Amino acid sequence: MNPSPSPSSRWKAVLLLLLVFILGAGCGIGGGLLVVRRALQHAIAHPSESHAPVDRLMHKVESVMVAELALTETERAAVHAELQQTATDFKALRLEMWQKAGANVEGSLDRICKHLPAEKQALLRKKAVERLGPWGLLSDDKS
Repeated sequence: MNPSPSPSSRWKAVLLLLLVFILGAGCGIGGGLLVVRRALQHAIAHPSESHAPVDRLMHKVESVMVAELALTETERAAVHAELQQTATDFKALRLEMWQKAGANVEGSLDRICKHLPAEKQALLRKKAVERLGPWGLLSDDKS
């Protein structure tokens, strides 16, 4: 006969399963965030690039419209042109906004640096470029 496992063994097994689940979830979420962060940084820092998120959105909208409205070739071409113009306008707006955000960050950094000695200013600018450069907010030409 098999002796029944002790309550202590059951709890150890449950805790081990819980630990494995938590570690797996943490690794999955953390890894996913690393990938998503890189893609998001690229999309934000390069707003006028083709195949940007807005381009994919406009393509999806167009394909749904074509399928659901049974558009003719002429209508489809007109819709395509209008959606392309919308994507171009959105990219220009996003670029303008991001340029203003970058100027705001530069101004803020300059104001903060006025209160710091030279060696701390240099360190702050270096750290700011490292952290904000991938987002397109700071360039290292001023450091």
